[in-house]
This record gives sequence, structure tokens and C-alpha cells, in this order.
Amino acid sequence: MKSAPVLSLMARVAACSAFCLLTHCSTTPVPAGGGEAPAATAASPFVNSLGMKFVPVPGTNILMCTTETTEHQWVTGGGAPPLDSWGNSGNQPQWDIGWNEAKKWCEQLSLKEGRRYRLPTNAEWSAAAVGASTPYPWGSAWPPPSNFANYSGEERKIDGMKNYLKGNGVQKLSVIKGFHDGNPTRAAVGSYPANALGIHDLFGNVDEWVSDGPMTRGGSSNSAGDDENTGKKRRELETYYPTSGQSEAGLRLVVER
Repeated sequence: MKSAPVLSLMARVAACSAFCLLTHCSTTPVPAGGGEAPAATAASPFVNSLGMKFVPVPGTNILMCTTETTEHQWVTGGGAPPLDSWGNSGNQPQWDIGWNEAKKWCEQLSLKEGRRYRLPTNAEWSAAAVGASTPYPWGSAWPPPSNFANYSGEERKIDGMKNYLKGNGVQKLSVIKGFHDGNPTRAAVGSYPANALGIHDLFGNVDEWVSDGPMTRGGSSNSAGDDENTGKKRRELETYYPTSGQSEAGLRLVVER
């Protein structure tokens, strides 16, 4: 005869426990990202805490940031302030970053958000550079069409730029004859048209570190296309730097899905 009250008491305890569990789950903070693979498309990118937008790269398990890491994002994410900023907008790509420094910054952001951010591999960077099966990223003819990317254009011949470069130890100014991009040096990220994946500035602006080793891809606003060893035009107007850092290197992030 006493079993009913006991069962009733047990039911109330179970209900209370369930309520407490649900209440705890709804109020306990969950680390940003939560370890879940971010969903994204070119039309609806994944946006992280720094405002970086990430889109899929076909044939890979990553999302790639549509722009290079800006000075503002770099500092907000814990990096050292830039040495100088042409225009001081904060939207220019962060530069003068060593390879190890770039990797460490990615690790810090990963811990903060609970996702795995890193530099792209050489193969992933190439996969993102869609439409690059022609002799040059823009096609078969030299020079590049004006405003294709931020390379070393005729704008760099201004006196202020010449003096700036000389102050940084650059004695010879090389430009792409007849090419114009509207900027004498680094430009705000996203200033030039995106590729078919929605990714800006893979070519030009700043060299970008890849994770395979201390090597950069894509070229920069200093790139005029001449290979010092062969005299031929480089396919991507890029330079590979087998060092731990150099003055034009920046970074572009990927996040694993």
C-alpha cells in the first residue's frame, strides 16, 4: 500500500533533476564555435568574432577567408601593432609578419574561438586560385589588365613613394609598364574584384604565408613580375621566401570544417 507514495516521490525527484539539468544547460556558457563545423557558402559566408568572412574551397575541407588579415584584425586578435600604415585606415593588410609569428597568431585565435584556424597549405592556396590554368591568373597576355590586382603599377612612380622606398632600403623602383591599379602601395583589403569563389586579393597586395614551410604565395604591391634569375615573367608575380620573415609578408586564414 506504500508503494504508490514512494513511486510518486521518485517521479518528483526525477522531474526535478531533469529540470535542473535543462536549466544548467541553458545557462552554462558554451565556448565560441563549440567545435562544430561552420556552415558556409559563397553567398552566405561564415563570419567569426573578428568579422572575417570565410567561404568554401572546392576539393578541400577548409573555409578560406575572403580577404587578407587586416591591421585592425591582427591587433584585436592579440598581434603587435603595425610598424607603419599607409593611410592609417586599419583596413590594410597586416604585413611584416614572420612565419612563426603568423602561426602563433592563428593558434591564439583558435583557442579563443574553439575552432582550428591556421595558414592554408600550398595545395589549398592553389585550389582557391581558381581560373589559374592560363599562363597568368588573368589570362595569356602580358601585362595584366589594369585594376586586376594590386601589383607594382605606374602609381608607384610618385615622388612620395620613391622617397618612402629609399628610406626602407629599396634603391631601384620596378613597375609594370602600362599597368595601373590606383594604389602606390598596400591597399585596403577587398579593393579589387573577387574570384569565382568570392575571394579577394589572392594575387597582389601582400605576399601570403602558407603552412607547408616559410614560403609565400600570390605576390604583393611590390611585384613587377621579373624573375631575377631568368629574366622571365613569373606566373603569379610571386616570390618565394625561404626565411622566417620578410617585409612584405602577410597572412590569410583558413578554418577547418
